[in-house]
Amino acid sequence: MMRITWATDQGSPARPNEDFVATALGAAVVLDGMSIDMSVETGCVHGRPWYVGQLATRLLAGLLDHRVSPATALAQAIAETADAHGGRCDLSHPWTPATTVVALRARDRAADYLVLSDSTLLLDRDGRVTALTADGSGFAAADPRVAERARVGSVPIAGLRRAALLTDGATRLVDQFGLTDWPQTLTTLAERGPAALIEQVREAERTDPDGRRWPRNKPHDDATVAFCEFATP
Repeated sequence: MMRITWATDQGSPARPNEDFVATALGAAVVLDGMSIDMSVETGCVHGRPWYVGQLATRLLAGLLDHRVSPATALAQAIAETADAHGGRCDLSHPWTPATTVVALRARDRAADYLVLSDSTLLLDRDGRVTALTADGSGFAAADPRVAERARVGSVPIAGLRRAALLTDGATRLVDQFGLTDWPQTLTTLAERGPAALIEQVREAERTDPDGRRWPRNKPHDDATVAFCEFATP
């Protein structure tokens, strides 16, 4: 059994949250929409939050069919989302909406994962924490073939204690600020929950509003965490 809790927070009130989390019994998906200036033309009349939500819900639905691999589910979701544009958008535009993807699915004896681009998946197997991410060259957009670039795999359910799916706005404490590590991140999630972890990120960001201590492209980024705990029924 996989118990999931999650939280998300937009980075700025001046722009919508382009992260999206979708969960169901035994599966979780977290997406981080590619951030560009709001004035930049994308060729899409719907907008980036619409795209990210459409892709996330379709991917989650695909993952619930255990006969379908995560990569195939992602490819199908991308194709279905492209169709959902209804021919009203230029999907060949260089700034067409795109997103990172991290997904986790629990089956009877194994947990399947998929990571595309720079979001992060943490896995705690018997106290040994592994962080999985992928390079930034393969954002999901309108081409289903990008699913071939995803980092995919499976781990036995036996011994899997906890997992976390995090966008890069939520991993800053570790990979940009160096204020903590991945095991402590999971401990914070277990003891205080996803919202508390995001607030720790915000507290650190507020101490360096101009990015002098920690240079970054945005003072605050959208931040999303889905935390999964495993227990034997």
